[in-house]
Amino acid sequence: MNKKSHTKKKQKRRARNDVRNKENIIEDCEAGQEPPEDEVKTSKELCYEIKHSDVMGRYIVATRAIKPGEVIIEAPALAVGPCAGCALICLACYRELEENNLSKCSGCQWPLCSSSCFGLKRHTGHSTYECEALKANPPDYSRLEDLKDSYQALMPLRCLLLKKADPEKWAALSAMEAHNSMRRARGDIFPNNERHVVQRLRGWGLQYEDDEIHTVCGILEVNAFEVGGSGANARALYDAAFLLAHDCTPSTTHTDAERAPARPLAVRAAVPHAPGDLITLCYAYTLQGTLRRREHLKLSKFFECTCKRCSDPTELGTHASAFCCPKCAGRVLSSAPLVAAAPWRCERCPYEMPVSAVQVLLKRLTEEFEQIDANDVQGYESFLTKYRNVLADSHYLCLSAKHSLSQLYGKVTDYMIHEMPEEQLQRKVEICRDLMKVFDVIEPGYSRLRGITLYELHAPLMVLTTRDFEKKAITKDSLRNRLKEIVGYLSQSALILSFEPRHTPEGLMAGAASDALRKIKTWEQIIGKIS
Repeated sequence: MNKKSHTKKKQKRRARNDVRNKENIIEDCEAGQEPPEDEVKTSKELCYEIKHSDVMGRYIVATRAIKPGEVIIEAPALAVGPCAGCALICLACYRELEENNLSKCSGCQWPLCSSSCFGLKRHTGHSTYECEALKANPPDYSRLEDLKDSYQALMPLRCLLLKKADPEKWAALSAMEAHNSMRRARGDIFPNNERHVVQRLRGWGLQYEDDEIHTVCGILEVNAFEVGGSGANARALYDAAFLLAHDCTPSTTHTDAERAPARPLAVRAAVPHAPGDLITLCYAYTLQGTLRRREHLKLSKFFECTCKRCSDPTELGTHASAFCCPKCAGRVLSSAPLVAAAPWRCERCPYEMPVSAVQVLLKRLTEEFEQIDANDVQGYESFLTKYRNVLADSHYLCLSAKHSLSQLYGKVTDYMIHEMPEEQLQRKVEICRDLMKVFDVIEPGYSRLRGITLYELHAPLMVLTTRDFEKKAITKDSLRNRLKEIVGYLSQSALILSFEPRHTPEGLMAGAASDALRKIKTWEQIIGKIS
């Protein structure tokens, strides 16, 4: 296994309910509250050590007990820049721009959101040395598609500029793996980078060796983290953090401080670690099945995952890839998940599907799923109903639909939480409990998915409890037990999401959970102490 970037799933039309599975984004604190760049460093008393193996390359393991929520690594960004294939964005803060409403850098004329953007004159945004390098090549705003395409060369350029602008950062960046031999052997990656990066930089008159440019492209493909929030989208390289090993049930979560001068990445333990435990993150989208995760990792990260989840046909008992058998309604699973061509078989009867049929079915269902409007409650419910005899209840496409529904119920027109009838409230509870059974396995501990879902679970339970109390349809003991359950969910949610930036949806949810906990305390005046 090689060290790769953690990529988060890109969403169509909008980031489904603005909830991301990996890697989030720290909104800033007020100006002046962030530490200066030279103070953002990894801990002097490291709780991990770097090891090496022929299979995994470099990786890190715990050297002492690490508690959930504890910061394992805090590293400043070496370089930050646009993602390949991004829309028209501000070069300083990475927020998407309207084509008819954008500012231009006074020096190089490249797009900005405003002349006062916080990312100006920072190495994590539009630096003075990048501005100088681009001055001779102002963009042609009459050819917007070509301008968007040129963004693919900007992040490699920012890395290359460090060679003179900041040799220390360049040295740290250069120590990362590029996997040039594997990338060259693929036959598609090098030609793509030659066309979109090498030739672009050459056309701009920038003098870099072709091999050096390709190596930088490889370092980005292998090691970059996707970062950004609140409409921003970027990728970044971090020292130390790139050493984390991959696992499809990650043991850490991470956030980046968007407005801090060094845009540091904080990697926290999601679960307890004992001395010697491998410290991991996931480079794929955890709400996908093994077939899709392994395809992604092989295609974009150049290795084949053999973790416990990928090796187990049941995906650690979650059955996140299982189909329903058309013969006996049993579960149809891969007979050998680490063998891409292995047939899929029913657990109960002789029914068998070739993997080619599985791929075709998944493609068709995924395309249909992605056509559902992001706020369409009935669209997701109809999908679940339509394929209830095709997909197992915990299939990852069903989980994705339920993930959206868990947040739509109670928050969109016609489904506001206090207006929902009991049937819909019970449906939200059911959905959240179904999700928690899986999240407790694939994203255990202090994971963002669990924190959000616990908050969503408390809301319908609280409304149902309040209604029963007002109707005098609940005993004092039952009321106390229900409130204890709700307090437990809110307490976990508030704790998990307290590590998120205050101004992100997750950070705001943490505040709402804390407020809800305080309000529940008023019930003690009626029923006595709850816990």
